[in-house]
Amino acid sequence: MTVRLLAVSDEVEPQLLDQRTVAGLGRIDLLVGCGDLPADYLDALATGYNAPLVFIRGNHDPPGRGGDYPEGAEIDGRVVTEKGLVIAGLEGSIRYSDGPHQYTEGQMMARVVALRLRLGRRRLDILITHGPPAGANEGADPPHRGLRAVRRAVEWMHPRLLLHGHVHPYGREIVREAQLGETRVINVVGHRVLDLPP
Repeated sequence: MTVRLLAVSDEVEPQLLDQRTVAGLGRIDLLVGCGDLPADYLDALATGYNAPLVFIRGNHDPPGRGGDYPEGAEIDGRVVTEKGLVIAGLEGSIRYSDGPHQYTEGQMMARVVALRLRLGRRRLDILITHGPPAGANEGADPPHRGLRAVRRAVEWMHPRLLLHGHVHPYGREIVREAQLGETRVINVVGHRVLDLPP
């Protein structure tokens, strides 16, 4: 049976909490947060859809481990198994200011190496990031460029899916899906519902 994901990022969409939307979307097996969303919104979604939550932080989230986020759901730098899927997370975006959860290429590469070691021989199903990998779904301006280190993570770990946010449409057409080797890279700003075969 497929695992049905509701992936969210960057934009609070109140209609997702409406009971008609909950009923219309049907079964949701896992809620995935890709950053820049308030704790109470993620908690309300997890409760409303009765689904476990995994999430990472974006560059507009509270610094450090601040905020009243659901305990144990944050997977930055971790590898977890939920609903039979092996999932890993890398928070943040490329460094463009002094704000929180921003990384230079060198800093992110160190985090990627540590994550790869934690993964070991396991097959990675989903990598959750906030910013995109270099060369896929990037924005044109410096704050929304992809990280080469995140692209290296894809090349090393070969996840089936990379889910990210950070690059907003702002009323214009943007590339929201790309392919890097065997990895489907999806910008989930707002929300996306995805069915992933086991």
